[in-house]
Amino acid sequence: MRSPHHRSFVLAAAVLAMAVMVVAAASCGGSSTGDRRSAEPTAPMSGRVDHLTLIRALGATRAVESGRLEVATVLTGLGDEPDAPPGGLLTVATYRVAFDRRARRVGVETDMSGVAAALGDRDVAAGSDLAAAARMVAAGDVVYAEGGPMAAAVGRAPSDWVEIDRAALVERGPRSDAAALVLDPLGPFDVLGDTTADARVVGHDVFRGSPVTHLATSAGSDDGAAPVDVWIDADGVIRRMEIRLGGGVGAGVGGVVTTVELFDVGRGVDITPPGAER
Repeated sequence: MRSPHHRSFVLAAAVLAMAVMVVAAASCGGSSTGDRRSAEPTAPMSGRVDHLTLIRALGATRAVESGRLEVATVLTGLGDEPDAPPGGLLTVATYRVAFDRRARRVGVETDMSGVAAALGDRDVAAGSDLAAAARMVAAGDVVYAEGGPMAAAVGRAPSDWVEIDRAALVERGPRSDAAALVLDPLGPFDVLGDTTADARVVGHDVFRGSPVTHLATSAGSDDGAAPVDVWIDADGVIRRMEIRLGGGVGAGVGGVVTTVELFDVGRGVDITPPGAER
C-alpha cells in the first residue's frame, strides 16, 4: 500500500494539473474561424516563420470537418518524490476525442488510469474508481454524460448516463476539460491565437505517416510566456501541439506538459449516442 504522503501528493498534484491545463481555457463556441484549409500542398517551411503563418494554420485546423484527437496532460519533475513514477512523469489525464461537425456529433473519453496506477489499487478502492473511463457524447442539441470515476460522489453508478441540453451547457460554461472538448473539440488549438511572436523551424518529421514541419513559438505575455511547439502538415493543418508550463507550478511539480494530437483528418468516425443501455 502506498504511503499516505504519496497518496496526498498524487491527488494534490493531479488536481493542480487539471486546474492549469490549457484545455480549460478552450473556447466553447464550436465555430470555425480564420482561413479555410489549403487545397494544395505547400513546400516545407524553413528558417523563421512569421506569426501570420501560425494564424493561418489555426484557421486551417479549425476548418477540419472530422477526425480524432488525443489530449494528454503529464506532470514532470517528480523524480525526487517518494514512490516516484517512472522517469519522474505522471500522466494525469488523457482525453480521446472523435468529432464529425457535419453530423454535429462529438465523443470524448476521459482516461485517468495513470493517477489510479500511481495511487495503487487499495487507495483507489477506498475512493473513486479512477481506472474507469468516463464518456461524454454530443449529438445535435443534446449532450450525454456518463458518470465514470466521479459518479459515486453524486450517488450514481459509473455506467449511468444523464442528458444535458447543449445550449444550457454552453450558457453556464463547461466545468471540466471533457465538457470543453465535447462542446469544441478543436478548442485547444486556440492557444495559438495568444502567440505574438514569430516561430522558428525546429525540423521536419513524420507524424502518423504524414510529413510535418516542427515549429517552436510561445504564448502569453513576455513575463509569463509558455513554450509552444506545433507540427504542421503539408495542408497547413496542425497535427500535433505541445504546451509546457515550467517551474513554479507548485506541489513539488517540475512542470506540466499538455500535448494535443490530431489524426484521421477528414475520415469518417463512429460516434454513437447512448441508446438502450441508458
